[in-house]
Amino acid sequence: MSKGKESRRWTESQYSELIYRQYSGPRSSGGSTPYKTTAQYHRDISSWPDADYDTKTFTNCFGGYMHESRGTWHNLPKGSYYFSVNGVWGGVGKLSVDTVAVDNTAAD
Repeated sequence: MSKGKESRRWTESQYSELIYRQYSGPRSSGGSTPYKTTAQYHRDISSWPDADYDTKTFTNCFGGYMHESRGTWHNLPKGSYYFSVNGVWGGVGKLSVDTVAVDNTAAD
């Protein structure tokens, strides 16, 4: 995933957690390892500019096998959400992780 790219959309209400996880080790195209990425949440609003939420920084997922980083957003109104990658530091500007998941249950 490159800077500026958007994820697919999904429906949220109240809570959301974005998880980056490595199973095989971090990598980017070109072979060098990224060390930080940022992602921002957005609410998709038809016929209006989308609502932007704060940006989270992810670093631990680049530590190697089974490392993960999590960012949480609370008090979200019900709606359709997506995230965008705002930056990738290190590597060549493209991010490759094994799993990017969204968890919308605050129970864990």
